[in-house]
Amino acid sequence: MAFPSREFGLEEFPTNEKIQEFAASMNFPANGVGVLMALGKVTGNDTPEVWRHMKEESGAGDPTWNFSGKFLVDKSGVVSVPRESVGEAISALMK
Repeated sequence: MAFPSREFGLEEFPTNEKIQEFAASMNFPANGVGVLMALGKVTGNDTPEVWRHMKEESGAGDPTWNFSGKFLVDKSGVVSVPRESVGEAISALMK
């Protein structure tokens, strides 16, 4: 799931339509995998419920910059924050 936000230097596109156009040009979601959420907040109390749940379950705080808020949910539903690259964390879970 991707949660676009303009909370970090206004680096994100200003509308859901522009975000969707860009995502499509970058082939996201690749092969139909992934969900692009609506433009919103990822810090504070106004975040989507699923985002709040992942923060609470993993013990993570608010992200400090774009792309620094990453969560990994294993097949049992356990939420964690990958300490290494996301790809390495996924490979480790697949073993």
